[in-house]
Amino acid sequence: MSAYIKSLIVFLFLVIGVPQHQAVLLAQSSGEQWLDMKDLDIQPHLPKYLLSRKSAVFVSVPRSKRNPSIREDWKKLSEKVHRAFRRMKIDAIAYYYLDDVFASPDVNESFARDMEKREIKYIVVLEQGAPNAAGVESFSITITAFNDKKSFISERQKAWQVQGPVLDVLLNEMRKDVFRAEMVVENYLIPDVPEFFTNTKILEGKRIPTYAMDLKVDKLVVPKFQKYQMEDSTSLDMETRETIEAYNDEVDRKNKRLEEIMLGYPLQYVFSESVSDDDIYNQGHQFALHIILGTGKTVRQMLNYDTDPYETDYVTIKAGSTLSTLPVEAVVYKYYVKHVYTKDVYLGSRWDADLNWEQALENFIFHMKDVLKVQ
Repeated sequence: MSAYIKSLIVFLFLVIGVPQHQAVLLAQSSGEQWLDMKDLDIQPHLPKYLLSRKSAVFVSVPRSKRNPSIREDWKKLSEKVHRAFRRMKIDAIAYYYLDDVFASPDVNESFARDMEKREIKYIVVLEQGAPNAAGVESFSITITAFNDKKSFISERQKAWQVQGPVLDVLLNEMRKDVFRAEMVVENYLIPDVPEFFTNTKILEGKRIPTYAMDLKVDKLVVPKFQKYQMEDSTSLDMETRETIEAYNDEVDRKNKRLEEIMLGYPLQYVFSESVSDDDIYNQGHQFALHIILGTGKTVRQMLNYDTDPYETDYVTIKAGSTLSTLPVEAVVYKYYVKHVYTKDVYLGSRWDADLNWEQALENFIFHMKDVLKVQ
């Protein structure tokens, strides 16, 4: 089995004080646990219309051994697999990094809408696991239908899957299954190279590079990290139930830590069980705290920061105004405030993204207090 994230807030956990079996589970790459929680109904046959419909590929790779804050080269892996898919007549028209799809609730919904508009019918999940103690790699290819929702895949949904230590062997097995299936082929205009999607439109209102002065009088809504809610608890196997329980236990720990950090916020705030803008507005509130996860580069692109293709590092101004230099490809968290009615976003006046969500939140609160002159 793989390990980590499904929820709409789906973020990498900083594992502290977790029992050993959970630490192994939660330290893995995100997105993968989202797939495990679906408890897919693995079938021996590929989807009937795979060669006559469009597919999207979600890719997951391990962190770099040299720098654990950076992902391995997922685009290189995608290029290799795309060549094989093209020969099989699989029309993989879009490649996404799995964690980016779940970077935030807004990103999640936007990518799902994009896929629906592009008439994507199938999702291919390509996973590369970290080498084991003996240096042996692991790969997995899962193919299933896109459910046209922001969850992408439903629980117990039928799927085809192949797993093993050698990618070329898996692709060859897949090619044989495609040949044996004798499917109708209608995919002829398949792109020569993979098209990567690392950005999507999430800013609907004004982009404001400072802090909301109205927070001095209005409460800030702080959405809690959300537990995974099973669609049908009676049908899931014991291993999947244990995966979900471990995930939800970690959510409890994160929410406890969130409450501790928010004690340092000097203005009025209230916690919310919902991340929905409409829910927050209907509760009578205007401002909500948002978090986004991704490489520094993709986060800046999604939030419409200026980016320079030649930049190699970004400078984070931490709480206390100390500086930290992080590679543009380092995976970071960034907090900002959204006005839920106008959709305006207040990004803060300093780049304060950090390697874990706790530090990123402390950075944001510190600089907001400094600029708004509140203690």
